[in-house]
Amino acid sequence: MLKKITAALVALLTVSPLAFADGPTAVKLKGDGMKDFSAYEMDGSFYTAPVVLTKGGNWKLSWEKDRLYVYVTPKGLSSEEKVEIPYTDINGGKYVDFSYFSNPAGLTYTWKDKKKELTIQKKKVRKEERKAKKDNAMDLSGRPLVLWDVNFLYDPDKAGFEDLTGNHILSPSIGSYEDMEKGSYKWDFQYLKKAKDHGLSVMPLIHNDFEVKKTAAFVRDGKRQDRLVSRMTAIGEVYGLYGYNMDFENMDPKDKDLYTAFMAKLSAPLHDSGMKLTADITVYNAGSPTWSLCYDRAALAQYCDYEIIMGYDETPRTSRYAGSVSSYSWLDKNIPVLTAMVPPEKLILGLPFYTRIYSGNPGYMTSKVLAMKDEEALLKRIHAKPVWQPDARQYTLTWREKGILHRVYLEEEKSLAAKTELLDKYHLAGLAFWRHGFETDGIYGKMNGGKVAGVT
Repeated sequence: MLKKITAALVALLTVSPLAFADGPTAVKLKGDGMKDFSAYEMDGSFYTAPVVLTKGGNWKLSWEKDRLYVYVTPKGLSSEEKVEIPYTDINGGKYVDFSYFSNPAGLTYTWKDKKKELTIQKKKVRKEERKAKKDNAMDLSGRPLVLWDVNFLYDPDKAGFEDLTGNHILSPSIGSYEDMEKGSYKWDFQYLKKAKDHGLSVMPLIHNDFEVKKTAAFVRDGKRQDRLVSRMTAIGEVYGLYGYNMDFENMDPKDKDLYTAFMAKLSAPLHDSGMKLTADITVYNAGSPTWSLCYDRAALAQYCDYEIIMGYDETPRTSRYAGSVSSYSWLDKNIPVLTAMVPPEKLILGLPFYTRIYSGNPGYMTSKVLAMKDEEALLKRIHAKPVWQPDARQYTLTWREKGILHRVYLEEEKSLAAKTELLDKYHLAGLAFWRHGFETDGIYGKMNGGKVAGVT
């Protein structure tokens, strides 16, 4: 389990001298106590001596073996946490990205380009502003669009996700709650910085490794939960995260109240800090205890800003018969069951950028994942004609290869556009997509002409 004071971020955060497009330009600092410090401007960002970040009163600093840490006490919590932040070498000195960290450090600034003058002030937060920030954590008017980005690969410089109208949120997978405890989770500061520069929010995904017994032990250990909550909140505050996406699956249904209690414990400090909490849920299936009956969806809605419906795996990989991964008719049948438990404005519909090829004789089939981007190559190779299925609102493809039967329900722009209509039909909050790297070029702009019904 993580220690009270932890080395939170791994070597990815310690930034060796970076290759900047523009060389460093010296900047004059103004403000109380600033005259003795140097600063630089590079590629549109300001870099200052790390100690400048302490002037906001939110953070303390420490250096340990060439690693830089800030000490914070998360809002609503009593324990102090230590979080690593990156630095870079400039002209023989160590500097931090002041543009990125100034706000969470409690600082604000103004810039006069002609004078190359950066004026730094301590940020004043009034009581009404604190209340507004807390209330904002529960503001459900943002119309979220979530893109799960497992490996930190999304590049906002390339047209894609932003072609779809809405509030864009990237959700990279940083590891399990155990990885968080050990400080061994994945992180990428340049990814966070680039997302922020492009107006994208970042909501890391944390999972439970889908381990029933380990999860059962965790939800019964209040001290572990307290330490994890403190760490997650501290990291979220320091890095200005949108919040967290909790992907806990395959749990003992007897533990669903314990899981809800953990989420309640996590939600309070996150909301105090202006962050959001989301939970991934399956559709309701009474025949799947550990995958579906493990959630008290109604109770979770009291603490989570959103519950994200994993609107896929209608036909699982273990099925011995071919079927759709996510048919319109399946979702249309199951969403009303969920909206009877969870307010629709708190439900996000997750859709797949993948399908499965089922092979063999019915009753004995096996399957493999087919990314949506690879479907065109398959069509060219097998020369089979897709057949539209009106109920599923998908094309199916059936062919034989070396005498073996193959069948797949395709996911493409027409099938996805049909499923996005459910957003408006059931007044849901927004959409999520699993996952980046599986989609075809331009798919976002092709779904309802770049707009999703109900998303503005």
